[in-house]
Amino acid sequence: MHPYLLHIHERPITLVKCNNDGDFFLTCAKDGDTTLCRTDTCERVGTYAPPGEKPGAIYAVDVTLDSTYVVTAGADGKLVFYTFEGEMVSILNHGGILKYVEWNQKPGDQNMVVTCNDKFKSQAEGTVPNRIMIWQFDPPKRLLSIDDQLPMKCTKVKWGPFDDTLVSIFEEGQFIVWDANSGSQLQTVQAHSSPCTSLNFTQDRMLMITCSKDNYAKLWAMDDYSLVKTYKTDRPLNDAVISPLYNDKSEPKMHVLLGGGQDAKDVTTTAATSGKFEALLHHMVYEEEIGSIKGHFGPINTLAWFPDGRGFITGGEDGYIRVHHLDPEYFTKKAFE
Repeated sequence: MHPYLLHIHERPITLVKCNNDGDFFLTCAKDGDTTLCRTDTCERVGTYAPPGEKPGAIYAVDVTLDSTYVVTAGADGKLVFYTFEGEMVSILNHGGILKYVEWNQKPGDQNMVVTCNDKFKSQAEGTVPNRIMIWQFDPPKRLLSIDDQLPMKCTKVKWGPFDDTLVSIFEEGQFIVWDANSGSQLQTVQAHSSPCTSLNFTQDRMLMITCSKDNYAKLWAMDDYSLVKTYKTDRPLNDAVISPLYNDKSEPKMHVLLGGGQDAKDVTTTAATSGKFEALLHHMVYEEEIGSIKGHFGPINTLAWFPDGRGFITGGEDGYIRVHHLDPEYFTKKAFE
């Protein structure tokens, strides 16, 4: 398996995301660039840039299911909406340091985004608290703001099943489920003992995987928020994703991909091999490690499977994106069942 190595960013990658069809993927990084690439050839199609000077870090990007609109969330506190072709539609001055953004999941009616931001003091806006917010895209309107009930700053927030709930993760290891209409707190689960770094879902959003700096990734059922499986590793984890083929009719691949590694600030003081920057493939049911994929020179920040499950993308602290198209052996060999 020879990955494509893309050096299209100068600074650490914050998120990679495939579109629903799987023919394109979007990347964003702390250098303020958001790029669109083809999945099969990995050529860069273009970048999404607002007019004026370059923004600071871009922490998140998302694309609608029908690949018509793209939204980016930046450290300058602005939500920028583009068409998929790259024309800017609108800028929403959100305030705070935006950490995550995601479109709602209803096909044909994706007119809302959920965001979270860290608190920020500025002359212009005064003090902006830690918030989780829902905004309408067209016409721009604030639908919900959760700030007083937030225990601390939120790392990431995503829509739950059927857009009824919001799921957010925090630096004290818990995830909290909120009602998406009223903003009331529905459930708090102490998932990890260290900061929770990422959450991802299956296609139907009924299974969720969280991972943490405590070296564990955990699989949760979203109907009753019960713990299903626990994946133990030997490194702090930054991202975990479930293979889209986990419930495939003909050839299911019950695999989860985990990525992380030693914290970036400790890298220079240890030997290269002990950084543990590989991506790990674990069996979803048996919880054991199947294999690892080497490559990055720094911790892996973000992972994404292709929607057809035939490859994956990793983005690292070293600013590289590696696109892996899996070999036929992955689908034929007994070891990978």
